[in-house]
Amino acid sequence: MNKWLKRSGIVLVLLILTAVVGGAIFLLNFDPKVYQDRLVKEIKLRYERDLKINGEIELSLFPRIGLRVTDVSLSNKNAETEFSSMQEVRFAVALWPLLFDRFLVDHVKVNGFKSHIVRYADGSLNIDDFYALPLDFDKEHMARRRQQAAAEELPIAERAARMAANEFKIDIAGLDLENGTVLVEDQASKRQFSLDNMSIHTGRITFGEPFSLALNAKLDARHPTDDATLNVRSRLRFEPAASIYQVEQIDATLQGQIKGYRVAEAALNGRFSVDNFAGDAHGKALRLLLNLNALDESKRLSHIDLDVRADEVGLNRIDTQLLAKNLSIKGSTADHQKRSLAWELNSPNLNLSGFDAAAEPLTGTVQFRGEESMDVNVSLDGFSGLASNLKIRENTLKGRYLTSANRAIDIDLSSPLSINLLSGEFSYPALRGLLRLSDGDLLQEAPVIASIRGDLRSSSMDFNVDAVMDAERMNLSGTLKSFSKPSIDFKLSAESLALDHILGVDSDLPLASLMLESDAKDKSQAAAAANQTSTAAAVEEAPSAKPNKSRSLSLKQELLARLSGVGVFDIAKMSYRGLDFQDLSATLFFDSSSDIKIDALRAKFFGGELAANSQMSLDDGSLKVDLKLKDVDMASLLQGFKARALLSSRADIDLALATQGLSEKELLQNLNGQLSLDSAEGKWHGFSMKRVLDDVTHMIDTGSQQLRFEQSETTPFKRLRFAADVNNGIMHFSKLHADSSDFSLVNKDESSQYNMLDGHFDFNLQLNAKQPVSVSRQGVNVQVKGFSIPIRLWNDAELIQVETALQEL
Repeated sequence: MNKWLKRSGIVLVLLILTAVVGGAIFLLNFDPKVYQDRLVKEIKLRYERDLKINGEIELSLFPRIGLRVTDVSLSNKNAETEFSSMQEVRFAVALWPLLFDRFLVDHVKVNGFKSHIVRYADGSLNIDDFYALPLDFDKEHMARRRQQAAAEELPIAERAARMAANEFKIDIAGLDLENGTVLVEDQASKRQFSLDNMSIHTGRITFGEPFSLALNAKLDARHPTDDATLNVRSRLRFEPAASIYQVEQIDATLQGQIKGYRVAEAALNGRFSVDNFAGDAHGKALRLLLNLNALDESKRLSHIDLDVRADEVGLNRIDTQLLAKNLSIKGSTADHQKRSLAWELNSPNLNLSGFDAAAEPLTGTVQFRGEESMDVNVSLDGFSGLASNLKIRENTLKGRYLTSANRAIDIDLSSPLSINLLSGEFSYPALRGLLRLSDGDLLQEAPVIASIRGDLRSSSMDFNVDAVMDAERMNLSGTLKSFSKPSIDFKLSAESLALDHILGVDSDLPLASLMLESDAKDKSQAAAAANQTSTAAAVEEAPSAKPNKSRSLSLKQELLARLSGVGVFDIAKMSYRGLDFQDLSATLFFDSSSDIKIDALRAKFFGGELAANSQMSLDDGSLKVDLKLKDVDMASLLQGFKARALLSSRADIDLALATQGLSEKELLQNLNGQLSLDSAEGKWHGFSMKRVLDDVTHMIDTGSQQLRFEQSETTPFKRLRFAADVNNGIMHFSKLHADSSDFSLVNKDESSQYNMLDGHFDFNLQLNAKQPVSVSRQGVNVQVKGFSIPIRLWNDAELIQVETALQEL
């Protein structure tokens, strides 16, 4: 026993001496520059990035051998801008492997880590080179780069003194990262978010072997209310030499509040793998849950829900394979007006490759609920061909859109579909079906024939649609670009188009509101009750009626507000709410907002010509119109707008008006601008000035006269001209001149006005009689050759009051 103890003691002493001698040799020969230069060169060679170690590399022996490096930074690829930095890095290193030029790290601790990840406008990332080497990055390519780098290296003698012949390897037993920050910037959408106070803890990291990872961080999406925590538990395996990256299991959760929403549930589970050289990405047992509730009404959506599940999904760019097994995507959103949008996509089995195409029918639904409703069903069935020429026997689209007035639009379309998964091109060569419009007893069917060609890579699509409506043919052609932010250019040509048959009458639209009947009994009574006060009081109260709220958009307005582009109209005849336009041409501009601009509108209108430019906002109901009417028939015009036909003449009208409102009343209350009219050889309807002049004796004696409004009574004139300023729905006449063979009327001052809200008018004029009138005084008839008297005209219900301040002639 003693013999063995002595021998063991001798061996132990020898090992200690060897370790001491070895450690001394290592310390005496330790040159940090060797490892620093090797690492800098390797990073530059493989990733074309500059690694800088500005601090010192310090060696420590107690309690274990360790290295400490400070102030480390890494640049972006082929750039001087900084990609990442670390304040301090500590290594606990195994001594024995260092003697054989092998880095066996027991532990790594990083403090003050910062990284800036950028997604450029073209969709590329500044980290693509770390995990997605280009397709031509083969051994020959690497050899050329090594040869190029060798030409720039140090002289052979110095290089040999600093580097050993063996391969330089790293093996990390564990990693702790504290006080980390990762900033992610999307230059395309101009958005940022960051992971702050990040901590990462891993198990042993050895390439080709799985290791565990735990991550905790604060998620900041640059919103004042952000207070969210991200927790990730996963098991990873990396093989950089083979360009294989695997997430064998991930469980990620998000808690707190983000972007103005409270996170009720947010979780990601599954297994993922990426093989860059093979161009393959796969996911198994995938599950993504997201449930958000708005913190207040400042957010457009009050609720967001998303549920994505799949047994397996995959994409291989080399073999051109698309795989989906039991894929289900469900989601819904709701706003504060209790309107909701829900969608669902199901793919039981989809396997498309460069050799074969097989799949069960793929189906999807979209539902909208609110003051309007929409249901759309989509299906794809009959897959065949190759990935480069995928054939789908039938792609059907069926749905119904129901307005708040129970006006329904039904679509039933189908077509074969061809897709090239390699190029992203697709086409609908023969899209056919019916468009049905139903409004009460009215039922219309419009056969539709269309062809569509598109490119998914460039996010563009060309379309040409022919339809027949009311036995009249119309054509819609154009181009749609950017599916995520749609921009459309189109041209609509038609021989005849009944616009209200297609769009219906949306009373929320400012232009339509101005054209609704305002003289219905219920409306007129309500208006009369609301306007029993004086005209001055109406003017006082009008400004307070300006709306401060935003419009609750209808579904079609919501969709229109998402588009941008230009539309050109060329229509031989168009009708809307009883208004007829001939030879109409116009250009429509819209820009992914609620603003819509109509430029260079030209048409023949009520026997004359119309030229207009306008701009409207679907959001706040604002409307601006610059309009010129030349030689229009005033009687037909007033009847067309459901107004009382007070004039029958040809006239030129210029108007520049602006308003804002969410109802007809608000639009009229906030109407402001200028209006002028010039008319020749016409008639006033409703009263006769001849009756006034024939009974001038009574008017002079009493100072007033009362006439009942009678449409058959007329007052001819040779010329009528006026100019008015419109202030909150009330026209103030700055100029008014009517001239006939018997009299002339001239605006005495600017107090003459017309209230567009209730139809009341009050004119202060100077009446000039041109023909002799008979005046009876105390049984004596006197022929007065001509006279001029002040006169006031105003209306009271169906009565027109005439008053003069002159008591004696």
